[in-house]
Amino acid sequence: MISQQVEEYLETIAMLEERGQPVTTSSLAGERGVSPPSVTEMLHRLSEQGLVSYEPRGKIALTERGRAMARSVLRRHRLWERFLHDVLRLGWDRVHGEACKLEHATSPVVEQQLARAVGNNPTCPHGHAIPGTDGQVKDRHDVPLASLAPSQLARIGSVKEEDAALLRRLGGMGLKPGVVVEVGLPDPATGQVALKVGEKSYSIPREVAMEIKVAPVASRDATGALPLAELAPGERGIVEELLAGKTFRARALALGFTPGAPLAMVHNTGSGPIIVLVRDTRVALGRGEAQKIYIVRRTEPDGEHSGS
Repeated sequence: MISQQVEEYLETIAMLEERGQPVTTSSLAGERGVSPPSVTEMLHRLSEQGLVSYEPRGKIALTERGRAMARSVLRRHRLWERFLHDVLRLGWDRVHGEACKLEHATSPVVEQQLARAVGNNPTCPHGHAIPGTDGQVKDRHDVPLASLAPSQLARIGSVKEEDAALLRRLGGMGLKPGVVVEVGLPDPATGQVALKVGEKSYSIPREVAMEIKVAPVASRDATGALPLAELAPGERGIVEELLAGKTFRARALALGFTPGAPLAMVHNTGSGPIIVLVRDTRVALGRGEAQKIYIVRRTEPDGEHSGS
């Protein structure tokens, strides 16, 4: 029987890895609010149980078994957050603390019903991926908002969920997952990061901007462009822009994904490869590749593609 304390440590390690932060005794102590010696003692226990790979002053990593358990806890936690937010209408600043209490007492039957209640939403209210029943998590390549250059546009992917006061502040500025923001010039005196959300301008500390993970987008995305991977079977679109490196860009152009080219989605299950009809040719793409091709959805009949 895995204790609640063990589950919480595994969950914390997984969350640090998810954020791209180093997993160290100090970082775990900070996240758990305990002393470094307490963390060291727990890491030895987790190592003895085969849940983490750990050597003093060395790298800390989840084993395959430990990762499966951590993602199981994360799944229950984020399903509860989504349920509390969407169904019970709790604010996004309150659901994390409540979910922490509920995640450990959730049976498989309740977990299944929770998933049904919240539908197919792939993320929690803070934008973090909800692991599947198989423990799989969709790969994302978001970067800190603070790392973007002035005038760059980006779509918010996720924000750190533990700080309720910060979430209330960000919510008041409209800085939530899915929102497109424009980065302004930094303030040389204070180091604050300038942002524009719609017609409103704000400034936030750089350390806060580091906690907001975003996906850079083309300027036209703010007016309706979206990744090809988000097109549903039968929907049509027009290639708008390729947000990719030189190698994939050359391949995509050779396949017919030139700006202005019409296309139609043939196969897209929401995970795995897609099949798209472009210039009367069926092309299979990996989901990561399809995320780099931005298109504008077409709603009017064009007579060129049937999507089948």
